[in-house]
Amino acid sequence: MFDRRSWDVWRPFSPPRPVYVDIDRVLPADGVPAGKPVSDRVRKAGLRLAGRMAAEQRAWYRLVDGRWVASLQVPVPDGAGWIFLDFIASADAISPREDGTVLPERPSNQWGQPRRY
Repeated sequence: MFDRRSWDVWRPFSPPRPVYVDIDRVLPADGVPAGKPVSDRVRKAGLRLAGRMAAEQRAWYRLVDGRWVASLQVPVPDGAGWIFLDFIASADAISPREDGTVLPERPSNQWGQPRRY
């Protein structure tokens, strides 16, 4: 399917590479009002996305200007289990993860399906 020529724009990892992602670089909170009230349900079941989080890097993709972005999967606890988010991030937002942290497996039959409450 892919030959060596595609490596100048796409570099996959199999198995995925363990990394940390700095969520504050990927999703900056600039302009978000601090302390905006939310319901108890949101506080209990909402996603906590901040700081350095364990992730898996699926691939590098090259942009037309020559920069590389990382394709990531980030498992996030949601109060009822795990949500698996797919991100792209600049190279400066990720770092190698060598601490042996084992991440939960993404269910193969729930890709893209919303959780029912």
